[in-house]
Amino acid sequence: MSNFKNDLVNILEMLQNIEIDLNLVGYSETEKRVYYTIALRLSKSGSCNISNVIETSGYSRSTVYKTIKKFELDNLIKLKQSNDDKREFNLSLSVS
Repeated sequence: MSNFKNDLVNILEMLQNIEIDLNLVGYSETEKRVYYTIALRLSKSGSCNISNVIETSGYSRSTVYKTIKKFELDNLIKLKQSNDDKREFNLSLSVS
């Protein structure tokens, strides 16, 4: 059981360091989940839009949209209007 506890502590410390590196420390768990949903979708398929985040995260359109706008203002993500559907926006992570 001691190894399990040590492993868990190490994983939690790694997660905390990742959140610090990504500047996510001051965000709520909901906001972090939206960010991680975007990052995971981008890594798996190479693209992500607001509808993808709503579908994957299970959060309401309003919650996702407000969170994405907050991330955009804080320069964590970038939005670009879709060429295919002008009502949709593609998301990308900002690299600092």
